[in-house]
Amino acid sequence: MSILLIVFLIVSGCNDNSVKQIKADYFDIGFGQSLYEGYDKVDKETVQSLVKAYNHIEYSGQTNQQVNYEKAITITFIYNDQTSGSLVIDDMGIYHLSDSAENYQIEPNNHIYEQAIKIYNDVKKQY
Repeated sequence: MSILLIVFLIVSGCNDNSVKQIKADYFDIGFGQSLYEGYDKVDKETVQSLVKAYNHIEYSGQTNQQVNYEKAITITFIYNDQTSGSLVIDDMGIYHLSDSAENYQIEPNNHIYEQAIKIYNDVKKQY
């Protein structure tokens, strides 16, 4: 019986530090107080690139620091006309995800903030 449990944990994944994996058709993106709709403004490759970066975030490095919303990027991922996930991350790498009540520090090798700023600026130019 214990062998079956071990096999189940290996197959299903026992890492509880991983975020809930999402899919997205598009996303809305904001910086500070501004918010822009990404529908028909961002190509599929960009959407999938940002989804991939989101799906690689891990719940490690919990922090008591608060997100600086004046310098935070907010991304709401939309799949089949429903929110599949959201991310708020500031310039210091403090982030909050929709499926957690805690704040975390992004891993040093994750460049989602820099990627999101570039995408935000590209979307902003289209308005």
